[in-house]
Formats: sequence, C-alpha cells, structure tokens
Amino acid sequence: MRDARGEEIQAILRMNEGIHFDEFLGYLEEENRRWKQFFERHPEALNLPLDIAGDVRSLVLHVFAVELYFANALSAQPARDADKLAAANNLDDIFAISGRAGQIYREFFATAKPEDWSRQVELSRIGGSASKRKLVAQAFTHSLRHWAQISTYLRQQGLKQEWHHDLLMSKAME
Repeated sequence: MRDARGEEIQAILRMNEGIHFDEFLGYLEEENRRWKQFFERHPEALNLPLDIAGDVRSLVLHVFAVELYFANALSAQPARDADKLAAANNLDDIFAISGRAGQIYREFFATAKPEDWSRQVELSRIGGSASKRKLVAQAFTHSLRHWAQISTYLRQQGLKQEWHHDLLMSKAME
C-alpha cells in the first residue's frame, strides 16, 4: 500500500513524462462513445456519400479496422478478416470493433516492459516494419485524422456535433 507522499511523487513524475498512450486511448474512447450516441440520434449520417471511402459508415469501419489491425500486430494476434469487419451493420457491432482494439491496447499497456515498446513488428499487409511504440502512435493519429474529416464533412451537411472534439475539452488527463 502506498502512502500519500509516494502517490504525490508518482503523480509529479507522471506529469513530467508527457501524455501516456493509455490517457490518449481514454480520450479516443470518450470520443467514440460520443460518436456512437451521435449516430444513434442521426442514423442517416452513416449513409451519406463520402469521397474518401464511399460513405461515412465505410470510413468509420476503416478507422476501427485499422485500430484493430495495429492492436493485433502489437499483441502478435492474427489479423481479423477485413470482410468480417465490413459485415458489421449495426452500431453496436461497428463500435465493438474499436472496443476490442482498445481492450488489446490496454492489455499491452498494462504488461509491456520498456524493451517491448522498441520491438519491431513486421507489417506484411502494408509492407515494412515499425516499433510497437510507433504502431500505437500511428493507430491513434490515424483515427484522429479520419474523425476530423468525418466531423467536418457532417457539419457541412448540417449535422453539427453537440460536443467539442478537442482533447482540452475532454475528461482525459484529469
């Protein structure tokens, strides 16, 4: 059991380290919950045509499929069949893909040793390799970029989101 002084020291050390991937994941999960609620209120938004991926639903599936692809690569689990992911029709199935990826990331974060982060992973699907640290950063920034595209596009279609997407306005890192 830690004493209050030990917890205070740990908190100070953590603040000096910058954002941790588990905190960043918390932000992404909060955003995903809000997006799911948004699509429950505006199911028509998923079917809007979108030049990036055909329609909004396809881009959301792409975002989550990439999250799961990198999560599986991180944990050395076999990649899921992309066709099975594309068959996800309802919101629960679609957002469960990201939920599964988040679970894999959290398990890795909880058990990874410092040397695990620098371990190289072969990425046969896209060619090349990257460190596990870079895989996580790529997955998370990839999601953010596409959600920004979706957000902007939907606002242009008259479907404004009721929340601020900024990290600053989220509960992450509180």
